[in-house]
Amino acid sequence: GDELVSEPARARRLPTWVAPAVLAGIVALGIVLRFVQRSPLWLDEALSVNIARLPVGDLLDALRHDGHPPLYYLILHGWMKVVGEGDVAVRALSGLFAVAALPLAWIAGRRLAGRSGARWALVVVALSPFWVRYGTETRMYSLVMLLVLAGYLLILDAFERPRAGRLVAIAVISGLLLLTHYWSFYLLGAV
Repeated sequence: GDELVSEPARARRLPTWVAPAVLAGIVALGIVLRFVQRSPLWLDEALSVNIARLPVGDLLDALRHDGHPPLYYLILHGWMKVVGEGDVAVRALSGLFAVAALPLAWIAGRRLAGRSGARWALVVVALSPFWVRYGTETRMYSLVMLLVLAGYLLILDAFERPRAGRLVAIAVISGLLLLTHYWSFYLLGAV
């Protein structure tokens, strides 16, 4: 107990609000970084925008030549109609997917290693250069990461309590992954 702790050691303890405040600051920084990108769209991003700006029928035809599945492009198509086609606007969609992954990372970390694991998973995902980079690109990668985390959590749930709804949700997430990036075949095959 506290009676066994020396006075100097007790004086060195941080107030209880410091750790949550630091975590909140890290998460806030991670969120901001997902929306800060000053460079113009690079080639693949510009291609994504050019395909997504087409009418839906032409968009699907263009993807047959480009070789990518349609989900991200269809979402980006709708997004651009609402938000606009500027560099910041089109990149914000990936930023939102990347931010939506943060609470899922917290939950996954908590399931694996308790509260400490939740905090560390959140810090890693918030500041990971890969997560930040893909959250700033007008490409499908942050959507893939979000879907993979959601699928992981659903699979854990299904192992603990297999229910028809969970299994259907896993099938839906699997289908969405396949409609987002063909490399998902490898992930789903391994799973």
